[in-house]
Amino acid sequence: MNRVFVYGTLRPGERNHHYLATAMHRGAYITPPAYTLLDTGPYPAALDTGDTALTGDVFDVDDETFAALDVLEDYPIHYTRRYIATDHGSAWIYLWIARRDPRWPTIGHGDWCRR
Repeated sequence: MNRVFVYGTLRPGERNHHYLATAMHRGAYITPPAYTLLDTGPYPAALDTGDTALTGDVFDVDDETFAALDVLEDYPIHYTRRYIATDHGSAWIYLWIARRDPRWPTIGHGDWCRR
């Protein structure tokens, strides 16, 4: 099993949540204020610098689902992964590493679902 923290289109009610159909939802989690959340238009991009807490959910996923998430997130081209501590144990978070478009607005409250 792999534990992941999701903060965007993979969250419940969002358009890519179906990727997590077989995953076990561990619960909601809000990160420490150490990120920047950008709105690229169709999806968010979290940077590993800043002062925003990200709102999201933690899931346990099997290896097949984890591999599918890597493809969805274009890992390691657009996103990288890093472990973070959560209330539900250590989890992978996908962080944006590709070129940033300066027109992308910041989501200052850190919750993609409230954009």
